[in-house]
Amino acid sequence: MASLAARLLRSPLVPTSVLVSSVYMSSTSLAADDGAVPSSSVRPGRSASGEKLPIYPTPEHNPTITLVETHNPLVPYITQSRESVSNVLGDARNYVQTGVAKWITFERSVEREVKSVLPPDEALNPGLIYVLVAGLSGSVLSRTRSLPVRFLAPPLFTLLAFPYFLPKTSHNIRKYLSNLEDKHFPEFAARHDHFVQTGVAHWGMLWGRIEDATEDAREWGHRAVEGVERTTGLRLGEAVSKVEKEKERLVEQERQKAVAVPAQKYETVGYVVEQKPVAEIVAPVEPPKEKKLV
Repeated sequence: MASLAARLLRSPLVPTSVLVSSVYMSSTSLAADDGAVPSSSVRPGRSASGEKLPIYPTPEHNPTITLVETHNPLVPYITQSRESVSNVLGDARNYVQTGVAKWITFERSVEREVKSVLPPDEALNPGLIYVLVAGLSGSVLSRTRSLPVRFLAPPLFTLLAFPYFLPKTSHNIRKYLSNLEDKHFPEFAARHDHFVQTGVAHWGMLWGRIEDATEDAREWGHRAVEGVERTTGLRLGEAVSKVEKEKERLVEQERQKAVAVPAQKYETVGYVVEQKPVAEIVAPVEPPKEKKLV
């Protein structure tokens, strides 16, 4: 068949349309001889054999997909960098938390120490102002003096006024400083205590000598009075003894009056308030008078 078609194509006497029709008829006859259905007779949705095609693809038509995992070469470096940054951030967080905990502990210790120094029954408002005024007074009074006097006068006046206006607070501060000295500088604290004890002993000896000198002066006065009495015949001793007895009598009389007269009672009638009570106004309470029946 192929040789016949070739001869016809090479033949110049046969037209092209005749050749095409003959080739089509020959192919149709061959397909009929083979038992195949012509392509013009295949309906949509049907196979060449006439079977209905499936809606979904069958496993025969699904190709097998194989996933091949390819690692990025930058992943190990990124992982190591992330772990290093996490460790640094964790260390910084722990360091910050440790600092915050130490600061909170320091604040609580300072608050506890301040509460132990400041007594609750002694207000700081008026006394502290008086202490500062005393220090400024020392600066004013020593403004025309030499440099050491001007330098030492304000703190000296302040230290002298502090135990007078704030006695409990000054006592607590001295006790706190003494405890710190005993805790951190025991040798210096021992020397300090020895120095203070020595000073107290010397002061006691000096006071005893002053009392002895006063007693000696009194005895010398009595002997002088007796000598003047023997020389002049005047009774100066009796006059001095009368004066002393009169003083003793007056003192005893005042004491008896204080015992006999009951203590005056006071009653609170009001307050002077400036954000908090700063003064208390009191008035004497008179005892009720008993009515007598006539």
